[in-house]
This record gives sequence, C-alpha cells and structure tokens, in this order.
Amino acid sequence: MRGQSIRAGLAGFASALALISFTFSAAADMQPADDRDARGTVISPRVGDRLHRYMEAEGEERWDEALAGYDALMLDERLSDFERATVLELRGRLRYALEDPAAAAHDWQAAIEIGILARERANILRLNAGQLLLGEGEYEAGLFLIETALALGATLTGDLAYRLAQGYGQLGDYASGLPYARRAFELADPAARQHYSLLLFYYQTLDMEGEELALVREMVVRWPEEKRYWTSWASLLARMDQSREAFDVNVVMYTNGLLTEPEELIRLAEYYAYFDYPYRGAMVLQREINAGRIEANPRHYRTLARLFRQAREWEAALPVLRRVATLTGRGQDYAVLGEALYQSGHFQDAEAMFEQALRRGALDRPGDVHAFLGNTRVELDDYTNAVKAFTDALDWEYSRAAAQGWLDFIDQRQNILDNGERQAHRVEIQRCGNWVEDERRSIPTHDDRFDALDRRLFDLPQGCATYFDVYGELWPRWENV
Repeated sequence: MRGQSIRAGLAGFASALALISFTFSAAADMQPADDRDARGTVISPRVGDRLHRYMEAEGEERWDEALAGYDALMLDERLSDFERATVLELRGRLRYALEDPAAAAHDWQAAIEIGILARERANILRLNAGQLLLGEGEYEAGLFLIETALALGATLTGDLAYRLAQGYGQLGDYASGLPYARRAFELADPAARQHYSLLLFYYQTLDMEGEELALVREMVVRWPEEKRYWTSWASLLARMDQSREAFDVNVVMYTNGLLTEPEELIRLAEYYAYFDYPYRGAMVLQREINAGRIEANPRHYRTLARLFRQAREWEAALPVLRRVATLTGRGQDYAVLGEALYQSGHFQDAEAMFEQALRRGALDRPGDVHAFLGNTRVELDDYTNAVKAFTDALDWEYSRAAAQGWLDFIDQRQNILDNGERQAHRVEIQRCGNWVEDERRSIPTHDDRFDALDRRLFDLPQGCATYFDVYGELWPRWENV
C-alpha cells in the first residue's frame, strides 16, 4: 500500500526535475558564499551530486535513505537560498509521497518563504501546499496560500475553485465561498453531482431561494430518477409558499413510482384534500392500504374515512367507519359513524350509533353527540325524545346555542301545530253551529225527533257530534276554543 502511494507521488517526478535548473561549474565551490547566492538559481556540483543520489534512492524505493539524505543536506550551512529552497521542495514532494501531507506542506511553505523561487514555481508550491492544508483542516492557511497564488497570476481551474468553495464553507465564510462555488460549477465540463451539491449548499445556507429553486429544477431534469432531488424541489416550493406547485411535484413523483414510504403517501392524500380533491386523496389512500404499502390500522382508516366525509361521499365512508368502530370499540368512533349514517339518511341506524357512543363515553365533544342525536330524532318525527337530547346538549357551552335553537324551533313548531289545530276546530264549530242554527229556525216536520220533554233532537252532520250534543248545544270543552 505504501509503495503504491509513493509511486503515485512520484508520477510527476520528471516534471519536477524539469523545474529545477542544475548548473554545474568547476569553480562554483571555490566562490565565496555571497558570490554563489548572487548567481541566483544555480546549484553547485557538490549539492547537485547529493541531490541526484537521493533522487535515485527514491527511484529505487529506498525511501528512508532518501529522506535521511534530504534531512542531512538541510543541516549544511553552506547551502545557497536557491539550493535550500530546492531541497525543501524535493523533500516536501517525498513527504507527500510518504503520506505525510502536513510535513510536505510545511516544507513547501518554507521553500516559498525563502523568496528565491521564480513566481511560477513558487505558485505551484503555494497551490499544492494550500490544497494539502485544506485537506488537513488548516483552512485559513490553505486558503491564504491558494488566494496568494491566484493573485500572483496562477490560473483558477475548476478544481481549485471547488476546493476554495469547500474551504470557505468549512470556515462559515459563505459570502467569500459563493463566487468560487459558482465558478467551479461554470468551469466543470459538464458539471457533476458534486458541483450541483456544493452550489446548492451555498444557496440553501444563504437563503437564496430563487437560485436554489432554479438549480434544483436543473437537478431534477438531469437526474429524474433521483428521488431526493424531487423531494428537495417539493420541500423548497412548500417553504416558498408555493404549495400548489409542491402538490403538483408530489403528484408527478407518485405517478412515476417515487413515493413509496407510508408517510409520503399519506402526505399526498392530505395534499389532495387540502386542494379540494379529497375524493382523489381517499382513492390514493385506499389503494395503498389495499396494496399493503400503508398499514391497515384504525388511525389510517380514520384518515381514509375523514377524506371520504370531506368529499361528502358518506356511503363510501360507512364501511370504513364501521370497521374502525368494530376494531376500537371507542365511543368517539361510534359518534363519527353515527354522523356519517345521519348524513347519508340512515336515521334509525344513526340514532342507534349515537346512543351507543354516549353509552361508551370518552367522547371528544359529547355535547355535539347529544345535539346530533336530537337532530336524528327530529328526522324520525320523535320530537319528545328530540327535546330530551337537545336538553342534554345544553350542559356544554359549545353545543348550547345550537341545542337551544332547536328547542326553540320545536317549541315554535308545536305552537304552530297547536294554533293550526285550534283554527281547524274553530272552522268546524262554526260550520256545525251554522247548521244547528238553520235547523232551529226551520219549521219542524213529521220526520223530526223529540225527546220525552219535547225537546228537539238533531241528526248532526258528519263530524259535528265531536262539538255539539244531540240538542245542538256546544260541548263545554270547546267553549273557549
């Protein structure tokens, strides 16, 4: 494993040598140090020979020998600035190959700080050291080196832009990192998932919802099979108060088989209800319960029944509600079943369910159940027991006003019936009284009947015997009608 890493590190060995100018002169070692330094980028034969030996050791995979050689050479006080920078550069390359990136970066930084290397060569070391420091979590130092190289003419590549954006993201400096995230995206050919993800991270962190929405749409188009991108799109739309668009995205996901989790399917059904399509939501939920993707438990059956009720599909809700009430035995479930029966016109069954609910108790709003029972009895023309139910509903403030309204209605209705009945009796009494009066004024004939006291007896017309006796006198009970 170590050998593979080192060989990978040596892949740029030839190019590294090409950057180093070895100029050997027989008189070089004879010159004073100041004169050698004045030569600038010249390496003496003495130092050059040793460098060649250490590089040959690297080529033969004698890593420890090469590293020890570089270390020893660094102790030579006679090294020129250029020679010292060169040794640091080579030792850093070896340390990188030996998987010691922190030490490699340290050597390259030291080589740069000597200030003798050409700008292009120093920039290469800045870029390499900066990237290593970023990898080691030394973000500020790494970013400084890379930014310095760019300021001194280094080319901003897509890879560098990506690393800079990552580094600034780690520091929480999102304003500085965003331009690099965008540049990395632009320079990628084509942009890969990592570029989309990095830019999306910046847009989300900086609350740039418009840019985030456009980017997520691109991601959905490019990777339509990726559920997480669709989910991000829908969530973002919902967060931006574009609920209808979020609903449409969820419908497309369902159509394409991307919604598989129970909570996702239930959310879709609720979405349908929210946008006034409760029946479609109920159909989705029922289909998924039947398919086994949503557990067939009372809670989900209640949701299904509620959607049917919202759609006013009472008959469709009834078998579901009966199943729930049977499974749970809860008073509240019987009350809901009773309401559905009432709404669908099954008043006798509704009355039985409301009575069952009240017996079982544990109701959310018992006053409403008493009121519903009263309504059901009104439909059954059982006003006496309806009054009892509405009277019971008066005990709760939330049902009191409606119950009192019904009691007033029943009382008014009874008064109307009573007044109508009295008026009907008055009409009949008047009719029969007129007949009796006409008969009394007529001349008796042999057909007329009289009692022992010679009082005339009248053969009253049909219905008049209810109000008058055979003598044509009004019965006392009708005198005040």
